[in-house]
Amino acid sequence: MSKRSMKMVSKIGVWVFLSVLIGVGNALAAVTNPEVASVVHQEDNQNNQSGSPDENAQIPEQVADGNWAYQEVAGLMERYGVEQKFPEGKPVTKGELVDHCIAALKKVVDKYDAEGGVAISRDDLESIRSLIVALEDDLFKNDAYRTIRRTIEQLLALVEPPVPVYKYKVGVNGFIRGEGVNNFRLPDSSYAPEHGEGRFLYRAKPFAYWHPNQYFDIHVEGQGYGYSGGSQNAGKGSLYQGFVEGKIPVEEAPGRNWVSLKAGRQEFEYGSAFILGSDTFFNGLSFDAIRLRVQPSTPRLRYLTVDLLAGKYATPFSDGIKGDLTGAYLTYEPAKDSTLEAYAFRDTGAEERRPDEHVDTLGYRSASSVGSFATEHELVYESGKVFNPDTGVNDNISAFGGHIDLTGEFQVRGWGKPFDNSIFLSFAMGSGDKNAANGIGSNKGEFRNSNHDTSLVGDMGVVGDLSGIDVGDHHASGMQIYTLGWGIDLTRKLNFSATGRKFMADKVEDGFSREVGVETDLTLTYEKNKDTTFIVGYDHFFAGEYFRQASGSDKDIDYAYAMLVFNYDWTRRKR
Repeated sequence: MSKRSMKMVSKIGVWVFLSVLIGVGNALAAVTNPEVASVVHQEDNQNNQSGSPDENAQIPEQVADGNWAYQEVAGLMERYGVEQKFPEGKPVTKGELVDHCIAALKKVVDKYDAEGGVAISRDDLESIRSLIVALEDDLFKNDAYRTIRRTIEQLLALVEPPVPVYKYKVGVNGFIRGEGVNNFRLPDSSYAPEHGEGRFLYRAKPFAYWHPNQYFDIHVEGQGYGYSGGSQNAGKGSLYQGFVEGKIPVEEAPGRNWVSLKAGRQEFEYGSAFILGSDTFFNGLSFDAIRLRVQPSTPRLRYLTVDLLAGKYATPFSDGIKGDLTGAYLTYEPAKDSTLEAYAFRDTGAEERRPDEHVDTLGYRSASSVGSFATEHELVYESGKVFNPDTGVNDNISAFGGHIDLTGEFQVRGWGKPFDNSIFLSFAMGSGDKNAANGIGSNKGEFRNSNHDTSLVGDMGVVGDLSGIDVGDHHASGMQIYTLGWGIDLTRKLNFSATGRKFMADKVEDGFSREVGVETDLTLTYEKNKDTTFIVGYDHFFAGEYFRQASGSDKDIDYAYAMLVFNYDWTRRKR
C-alpha cells in the first residue's frame, strides 16, 4: 500500500472517530430528552402488552395463558407433537412451564437429529433462543435439560444474528491479570534460574460500533495496555481499530455480501490463528489495511468466501515489528460442521528488515465434526528470502509446519447428575535448521509462525512458537509438540481443565538432547455472566535435558495467574 493510500486511510479513521462521537452524542441526548424517553417508554409498554418476548423480564411464578413464554411453549408443543398440554384457560406454575418447555425441546432435538437443521424453522429457533435466555437458571437445574444442552447449543448457533441487530453499540472490553513466575523472566520470556518476579497487566479497549443500515458499518476501538511490577513499568494508549466497511448484501442470504470493502486499522484472524491471529492474551495485533471480501451467491459458489488483503503492521502494538502483509484467504463452507480453507500470504514484517527479505506462506486447513467429535488439520509451506550474515546475501527459505487436532465431548454421571467432559489431542510441528542450531549461516529451513495467539504452544510462553527456543546462548531450531487435554464442566458456569504438552526440538547442536521439556497447565474458569469471566491458572514446565545442557541448570519453571475478563456494552437495537 502506498504512503498516499495510508494517509488517506488515517484521515478516514479520524473522520470515522468524529462521526461516531457525534452520532453517539446525539443518540444519548435523545435518550435523555424527557419527551423522547416518554415516547420510548410508551412503545415498550405497548410491546409488553402485546405479549412479545422480553428476554430480560422475569417469568412470574404463576404464568398466565397470555404471557409470551406460555404462548411460545404451547406453540412448540403443538408443532412438534408433544402429547401433554397446558390446562386450557388456566395459569401454570413456572416449574410446570419449564417441564413443558423441556418436553418440547426434546421433540425438537429428535427432529433435528433425524432430519438436520433444515427441519427446524427459523421462527421456532428464535422462540427457543428467547425461552432459553428467559428460563436459563431453571433449565440448568434440570437433569433432563442438561442431557440435551449440547444439541440445543448447536441449534442456537443456527440463529446467531448474521447481521447486526443493533443500530449502535458502545462499551469497553479487555482484561486485568496478575501473574508471577519462578526461574523465568517475563519481559523477554527467557529462562532465568533462581529468578522470580510478578507483575500486574491490564488491557482495556473502549469501542463504538455504528450500523446505520445494511450497506455501511463503522467501527472505532481504542486500546490502553500496560503492566507494572518489580522493575517492569510500561503503558501505552492508541487507536487499536478504526475502519469503515461498505457492503452490497445478498438479500436472500442474511450475513452474506456480494462484495464488501473494509478500510482502516483492523485485526486479521483466520482459522485457528495458527498462522495469523490477534494475540488476545497480551496487547493484540492490528494492521492499517484494506480488505476486499467477495461472497458469490450463485448456486455452485454460494459456499465460497474470498478475502484479498493488503496493509502495514500498526506499530503501536506490533512489538517493534514493521513491514507489510499482503495475501488472499479462501474459505469453502458447504455445511456448518465442515470447512475447507486455502491461503497465501507475503509478510515482510520484522524488527530489523534488510532489502528483499520476506516470507511467502502457502497453507491449507480443514475442520469438520461428526456427532460429538471434531477434527482439524493444517499444512503450511514457507518460501522467500532471509539474510545470511556469513555470506552477506539472502538465502532461499524452505520450511514447513502444521498440526492435526482431535476434540471429543462426552458425559459422565456422578453424584446423581451428568457432567459434561471434553478431551483434546494434538500434534504440531515446525521444521528446524541444523545450521541455525549450530549458530552458523541463516535459519532458512526454520518454520515461522509468529506468536499471534495459537493455543498449541501452551499458556506459559516458554516456547513461544514453532520456530524453536533460545536457552542461554544456545538455540534449538524447530519444534514438535504433543498435546493431551481434558476438561469438565463442574457446574454450568464453572469449568476445570488440565493439559499436558511434550516439547521436542527438531534440530539441535551436535551432542545436545532434543528433549526440551513437558508443560502442564491447570485452569479454573468461572463465567459469572456474559459480561464477566474469572480465570485462575497454575502452569509448571518440567525442564528437559536440553535446558541442563544449554544453561547448566535443570530447574523447572512455575507460572501462576489470576485474570478477570470483561465486556460491557450499551446497545441501541434496531426497530
